[in-house]
Parts: sequence; C-alpha cells; structure tokens
Amino acid sequence: MNGTGYRILGYAVWHGGKWYLARRLPSTRALALSAVGAVAAISVAALLARRLGS
Repeated sequence: MNGTGYRILGYAVWHGGKWYLARRLPSTRALALSAVGAVAAISVAALLARRLGS
C-alpha cells in the first residue's frame, strides 16, 4: 500500500472512531458539568478535612 492508501485508511479510522465515540459517550456539556462538579466536591472535601484536622 502506498502513502495515499495509508492516508485514506487513517482518515477513515480517525473519523470512524470519532463518530463511534460521539454516539457512545455523553455530550460534551454533560462531561464538562460532571468534571466541574467533581472538582467542586473534591475542593469542599479538602477544605473540610483541613478545617477539621487543625
């Protein structure tokens, strides 16, 4: 297979993978909100541990 064939194959695999993950994963907004919630929860837990520990 020449360079063009590998390029076309890579393009198909990359876009096929993106399409598959877009269908399987939650939306970007839901992921972002989950991440913000997790960071907030960890921050609150660390603050409480620090205040109760001293």
